[in-house]
Amino acid sequence: MPESSEESSQPNQPGAGDPPVTEATPNPAKPFSIRSIFWTVYVPTLLLSLGEGLVLAQVPLFAKSLGAGLGLIGVAVAAREIGTMLFDVPSGALVSKLGSKRTMVFGTAAIGVTALGAGLAATIWVYIVLRFFQGMARAIWSISRQAYIAQVIPNQNRGRALALFGGVNRMAMFVGPLIAAFVASELGLQSTFFAQAGIGIITAALMLILLKDTGSAGLDADGESILSRLNEVITENKRIFATAGLAAVCLQLIRNGKTILIPLWGDSIGINVRDINFIMSASSLIDSFFFYPVGIVMDKWGRKWVFVPSLIVLGSALVLIPLTSGFWTLMIIGLWAGVGNGISSGIVFTMGVDFSPPNRTGEFIGVWRLIGDMGGSTGPFIVGFVAQAATLGVAAVVTGGVGFVGAAIAFFFVQETLNKERRGRRR
Repeated sequence: MPESSEESSQPNQPGAGDPPVTEATPNPAKPFSIRSIFWTVYVPTLLLSLGEGLVLAQVPLFAKSLGAGLGLIGVAVAAREIGTMLFDVPSGALVSKLGSKRTMVFGTAAIGVTALGAGLAATIWVYIVLRFFQGMARAIWSISRQAYIAQVIPNQNRGRALALFGGVNRMAMFVGPLIAAFVASELGLQSTFFAQAGIGIITAALMLILLKDTGSAGLDADGESILSRLNEVITENKRIFATAGLAAVCLQLIRNGKTILIPLWGDSIGINVRDINFIMSASSLIDSFFFYPVGIVMDKWGRKWVFVPSLIVLGSALVLIPLTSGFWTLMIIGLWAGVGNGISSGIVFTMGVDFSPPNRTGEFIGVWRLIGDMGGSTGPFIVGFVAQAATLGVAAVVTGGVGFVGAAIAFFFVQETLNKERRGRRR
């Protein structure tokens, strides 16, 4: 991995055993402006997140309506995450070969098509398969978008830019369940999947028109095979993946655990579909208040200042779920979970881009996303199968406990990735 002053940096003067934090984006000729990525990053993210928000609470509830037990509900929720996880690395190589624009447009359109199929599913297994394929499409979209961001946003601007990205996502996740609270109760659970399908197709058309092709994201001209490039990335960054990657697994696990625990717990204590969606929406609303101050903290003090607290707060929220007995107590826990998720706004994204080497951006991000998505895919499995073997309350406590483990890993073993030295020179 290159270690010249132009391509690599060592923030906070790490010791000899610490991995380098690379500057994936070359020094821009003019100051970076968030407005420059408004239509190509923020608007597509807003639309796709709105689609995800529409089906957020409906995913486990629709699986239940198809006759699934708690174990299969967990599989249905995890299917998308598994598809994403299994296609992360191939997506990184695909982005390196074809470039960000083509892969983003394709991935977004595929999200719309698979959402349509999920809404039409008549059996739980067809539903699970379509959720899996949607996960593959989501991997293509997510990694191509992250590679594009690594190319256009410099290190010292990423905290605010990507926290705003997380904030846009969270605002959409607030509006989505709020709309779904009325749409699902009046038109049926399937209607939210049809709405997500329409949003996906519209977003693909928008990006096809507006997105500029930035070229490949890390593919060298020396004819190296995909496997050799991946092997190089994994070998040179194994310590990053073993520490920061493991903490990211914990965060993604409890994030996804929250999306299945709150709806299922609400249903188990007699809360109706509309009120469950209200809780999810309120949680996302609180979540969205934090993205701007979180971005300032990340760019001023460092990424770990938000990484560690987010794991503690979100983990504690899940541990407290079994103490709730009605709408208002579950609402309080949902709001507290929103605080924890809000504090984490953009953190996994930002650290992944910070660590990515400029000559292997697509491949690195593919592996980084694979590791993080392991947490996303195992979260629903843990909830479903622990609940099947014990109780839903035990599953909540076990899942929440993972947050505390992740906080300890992040605090003691993860290197700070904010390049404070470079930031200071640019003031």
